[in-house]
Amino acid sequence: MERVRDNDACAKALADAVETASREAIEKRGTFAVALAGGSLAKALGALREETRRVEWDKWRVFWVDERCVKWDDEESNFGGAMRALFGDVSVKRERLYAVDETLCERNEGAAKPCAEAYERDLRALTPDVIELNEDGLPVFDMLLLGFGPDGHICSLFPNHALLRETEGWILPIADSPKPPPERVTFSLPLVNAARAKVFVASGAGKAEMTARILEEAPQDGSVPAALVTGDVRWIVDDAAASKMRNS
Repeated sequence: MERVRDNDACAKALADAVETASREAIEKRGTFAVALAGGSLAKALGALREETRRVEWDKWRVFWVDERCVKWDDEESNFGGAMRALFGDVSVKRERLYAVDETLCERNEGAAKPCAEAYERDLRALTPDVIELNEDGLPVFDMLLLGFGPDGHICSLFPNHALLRETEGWILPIADSPKPPPERVTFSLPLVNAARAKVFVASGAGKAEMTARILEEAPQDGSVPAALVTGDVRWIVDDAAASKMRNS
């Protein structure tokens, strides 16, 4: 765990991690395959626009680890929020930003399944030439940028939900999200864990209780999905979010 002072320090640490991962991936494989959650993560990545940064945006491939089945201009759209916060102002090619097909989202009801199928087709079209497959046949993203909810959910994988046990399919539909809107698409847990690196960012006192539970208790029963993320997992936590940890 990397502990930093505040939200601004979290953003700098995140930008440092992403800049390094991007450079190394492009040197090795010619592209940087990254997927991110919604919320404040895209805003935090704004630090990558600083003149001192050297980011080859044109070699990025960007996915979203989950998305609400809504139009891109809807305030609930993770893609739309990321475009407003970052990607509308940098030189990543629009065709390399993989949004859900908004034409399938005229209504939220009934949209999850066709959206998940279309999104998985987009991902499969890049494998194995652009995004490598591991020995289990799963695509290996260079980095996932993850947040977590107060209930410990990640992506749109919620506590004790049946999707946590799903091993078939890369992109899963969910039609009964406990948070609105109900219909969404999400990375599967095996797809999350296949990534080379996973980065969690926890900032603010509102994250303190769950941060402590994830990092110090790490329940494996599905009650806290974030605790089920394995492999190369990095945590960037500010003082407020670390305030309830016993061993911080």
